[in-house]
Amino acid sequence: MSEAVDLFLELAALPTPSGEERAAADVVLRFLRDLGLEPDEDGFGNVYARLEPIAEGTPLFFCAHLDTVPPSGELRPVVEDGVIRNAGGTILGGDNKAAVVQMLEGVRRALVENVPHAGIELLFTRQEEIGLLGAAAFDHTRLQARLGFVYDQEGSIGEVILGAPFAQGLEITFHGQAAHAGMAPEEGRSAIQAAAKAIADLRLGRVDEETTANVGVIRGGTAGNIVPDSCSFLAEARSQDERKLGDLVQEMLDACAFAASETECELQSELRKTYRGYRFAKSDDVVRLAAAALGRCGHEVRYALSGGAADTNVFNERGLRCVNLTSGVHDFHSPHERIAVADLEAMVDVTVALVECARDGVPVA
Repeated sequence: MSEAVDLFLELAALPTPSGEERAAADVVLRFLRDLGLEPDEDGFGNVYARLEPIAEGTPLFFCAHLDTVPPSGELRPVVEDGVIRNAGGTILGGDNKAAVVQMLEGVRRALVENVPHAGIELLFTRQEEIGLLGAAAFDHTRLQARLGFVYDQEGSIGEVILGAPFAQGLEITFHGQAAHAGMAPEEGRSAIQAAAKAIADLRLGRVDEETTANVGVIRGGTAGNIVPDSCSFLAEARSQDERKLGDLVQEMLDACAFAASETECELQSELRKTYRGYRFAKSDDVVRLAAAALGRCGHEVRYALSGGAADTNVFNERGLRCVNLTSGVHDFHSPHERIAVADLEAMVDVTVALVECARDGVPVA
């Protein structure tokens, strides 16, 4: 097996849910030090390393995250018929450990093959899966490069993500009045009834081609014979259009206020997790660079919008130009998650090609 496969199998065997990335960080630190680099960890635990430029051109940064969603079983990555899967009945962790390997191996090859480059920076973040927390905590002014790449989109190699949605989280709590449900129900005001009425009035799922909404968690009540005096739920809305997102969030808040009024409950609403979206044109320099590198490696270039957020959202909000690429992993967050060995290795080639194209000059639109 190749060094890329060996490294991936080592990382994929480590349970690293958000907040528990230490083992993966240690593997990455060891790898970088073995390359002769001097990586460091910031106060949040993000791992950062820099290769100083040895040629003219455009410096680049690469970012992948070390955490995964929580595994629900044994992590036992295996290679079967040229495909890496988890034989333990849970996630593989290709999101985002495949990208970690592809970036590390790409840099190793650039060093071993003495590839001239205009500067390479590597950032491996923590707690991406629970709100892009590592990227948000990282001091982006440390980055000398203004153009960067994240490989955190599932699917076949070749897709360039031109945009990701704006998102807004909501925590809604209804406060009613407890009472005995059998002896004096008329003295109570059901917070669960209020929440149910509100949720029934929300437009959920795919609202339109650019917009989605969801209620993911609901909690309330203490016993079956007590009118519940409290009920809360967590919701979110996303849209590629910031105005649409604002309108939908206000619509959701209005529905909750109406439900509270109808059930004589008090409403407490809090806007929580939020991401700013972004949108690139095919003519933008970072997109042209991605297309050139993919084309140099023989991949058909495709363009798409993402329905999810990634560390790219944070970097673009902070004024950098960062594009998300597919890594070759399929079925993120599921027991069917997998990546072909050929695709794992192919994105190593793409990493090297990105460095070469940035050195040679961003192609003209």
